[in-house]
Amino acid sequence: MIKNYRKYLPAIERACREIFGECEMYIFGSVLMGKFTAGSDVDVLIKVKELPDETDIREKIEELAELPDDHPFEFHVVDEEGFKYYRDVLKARLVKINSSKTSQSP
Repeated sequence: MIKNYRKYLPAIERACREIFGECEMYIFGSVLMGKFTAGSDVDVLIKVKELPDETDIREKIEELAELPDDHPFEFHVVDEEGFKYYRDVLKARLVKINSSKTSQSP
């Protein structure tokens, strides 16, 4: 399933926009470097203006995106400060999810 993760991205993007409104989504981690295995996950960084109070965000995304139970996605919801941590401190390579195109973050 991990090799076909891209087919789920438009549904994940729609679900996130429904839940968070304006947000940015990025893929990062081993899947971008081609170092994934069957047990790897697909890391999705979701940048929002304000962090939600709810603890069941993952379940809401899974439900709205109609993801199968065995999906490989790991969702990381962050605000601007958290985004800077991933980008600047962890030096994560981030590829923006956009249903019409995909672009790399500076």
